[in-house]
Amino acid sequence: MDHRTRPRSLRTVAAFVVSALALAPTLVACGGDDSAASSDAIDIVTRWSAGNSAAAAQNRVLQAFTAETGIKVNVTEGLETIDDQVENAVAAGKSPDVVIVNLFDKTLGWLDAGVTVNADKYVKEWGLEGKLKPAALDEWRVGGAAGGELQGLPFSGFSWPLWYNTDLLKQAGVDRIPATTDELVAAAGKLRAANIGPLAVGGNDWTGQKLFYQIAQSYTDAKTMQQVMQKGGYCSTEKVLDGIKLFTQLRDAGVFVDNAAGLIADGMYAAYYSGKAAIMPAGSWAYTESTAAGTGIDKRTTLGGFPVPSGSTFKKPTAFRGFTGVGFMITKRGAEPDRIDNVRKLVTKFYADTAVGDFVKDSGILPPTTGDFASYATNPLLSQSLGLDSTVDYAVLPDVWIGSASDRIIQVLTGAYGKSTPQQICAGLDTATKG
Repeated sequence: MDHRTRPRSLRTVAAFVVSALALAPTLVACGGDDSAASSDAIDIVTRWSAGNSAAAAQNRVLQAFTAETGIKVNVTEGLETIDDQVENAVAAGKSPDVVIVNLFDKTLGWLDAGVTVNADKYVKEWGLEGKLKPAALDEWRVGGAAGGELQGLPFSGFSWPLWYNTDLLKQAGVDRIPATTDELVAAAGKLRAANIGPLAVGGNDWTGQKLFYQIAQSYTDAKTMQQVMQKGGYCSTEKVLDGIKLFTQLRDAGVFVDNAAGLIADGMYAAYYSGKAAIMPAGSWAYTESTAAGTGIDKRTTLGGFPVPSGSTFKKPTAFRGFTGVGFMITKRGAEPDRIDNVRKLVTKFYADTAVGDFVKDSGILPPTTGDFASYATNPLLSQSLGLDSTVDYAVLPDVWIGSASDRIIQVLTGAYGKSTPQQICAGLDTATKG
């Protein structure tokens, strides 16, 4: 999994921990055991671990960097709970210099907690001011808008559409991809009659959380939705409550696969890739992985949006997109005078057009940089994805707005994918938001 962490309880960083960084790191460039303490080496923790579609592109950059500079790079692979992993390492005096990680959940608090530093000055000093798109930078600012402190440097933009297996839809007698929720309910009925699961989603993790919010904001303007996500008011905001009611109506009509409340992302992918479900919501990080699965599912998939109800705020089916995927967060240690220049050399190496293009080809990122990377979009799903703007509207991605309430909200939404009523759901979300 690339984009999000699995749910777990939030906890205070312990003073005494066994950090993954305290273990022997995997060395991209060979070096002695004392390399982590040297200013001629850089220590990173990365979300792009072995098996991730971006790992190969990352390693090519790191290897080229070491070959050119002679600077060793000590790499620790990020675990599912990479944010806790890094916090524990910092508490144990084993801080990395750079963390390659999503802007999500606990990482949103790292700047304020002193784990990382403001990256604004590096944009100018490192020659990235005209290269990084302002919209991408704004998403990485505190509050997700212009004017806030820059929490890191964005790198991996993404699209997050609905995937439709058109072969299975036709097999069930569904002639076209549903555009309205009424059409979606009708399609789900036909799919079930043909013993095909309708929409697979991880009701017990981040995939279900995102789909819920996509549906819940069906009748609401973006500003109102952002405020509710940030401060609560799910029960008292009529249009949001209407969206929650719509979610339960779709749930009770059988739109989601059976036992969606018990699924996580891995189960969602498995159901869709194997042809047991006809629809799933998944991001661009999965494009190359779906091809690598070898089932041919990428050739049977049409990307689109989630169908909208009558009276919706949106005129077209909805999807997500953003730049809060993986980026570079610089720690206090990495910002020290004897270390920051090496950090600069490493990070800017990733922003070379050829390196960005390599990531586009290997892992389907949407670049946060200016330039034309269409020639690198060799994956058929990525090529489709680049044309989504004309067929979908983009909903508000909840990540930066719900912040550290994410795990608590997932716990509430697991019940939403089960049997919770709209009132139970909205009350649970209000409580979770207030902590």
